[in-house]
Amino acid sequence: MNFKQLKSLKNIGWFVVMLILVTIVQIPLAFLSRGATWQQAIWAVIYVAGFTVAIGIGLWIYRGMVPGKWQRLTGSDWGLMVKGYVFMMVVEMSLNVANIVIFKETGTKNNDLIATILGKSPLSLIMLSLTAVLASPVLEELTFRGILMSGCFSKDHFWLPIIVSGVVFSLVHQSDNPISWLIYAIMGGTFAYVYRKTGKLQTTIFMHGFNNLIAMLAMVTTIH
Repeated sequence: MNFKQLKSLKNIGWFVVMLILVTIVQIPLAFLSRGATWQQAIWAVIYVAGFTVAIGIGLWIYRGMVPGKWQRLTGSDWGLMVKGYVFMMVVEMSLNVANIVIFKETGTKNNDLIATILGKSPLSLIMLSLTAVLASPVLEELTFRGILMSGCFSKDHFWLPIIVSGVVFSLVHQSDNPISWLIYAIMGGTFAYVYRKTGKLQTTIFMHGFNNLIAMLAMVTTIH
């Protein structure tokens, strides 16, 4: 095994570490609506601390793979981000219609789970809303785009890392039918395409954050 293969294997290991962290940071959500107020507050602190540590680790790993300063976004970057988001929304709306017709489901299992957590308590609503918009996009883009694509694939590969990124991204979002799975796969693939074209992780962080903001606003308005 040569040096290049060893480096690739190490980077795959780092990706697995981040994949585990992406899952672990969500555990405190289950306790934000349980126990006394002080206990809920402690879990909220643990929840925020978990994201902070995980993002810090992700940035450290990513910077080891992609050294240098973050480049400023250009007009063409923003244009591609808008086109990517519009494409993603058109596909998602079309697949949602198919999901209703074929499987009689008005939303994905992942979104239904999020909506359930949001309705458990005011603290759950606040904490999940904030992390969904401000923290999860950073952590997930570092993991599924930055570390997976830049660390585990050669720059010569274009479509392969995009497809793999979309597939793996969808696998970690709970889906109970092929259409729901495809929604997240195309979403992840779109983020991956924009990242591959621009080489700037902040493009997909912004896209991901804006997408989550719209989704959270839609969910919050349905909670009574």
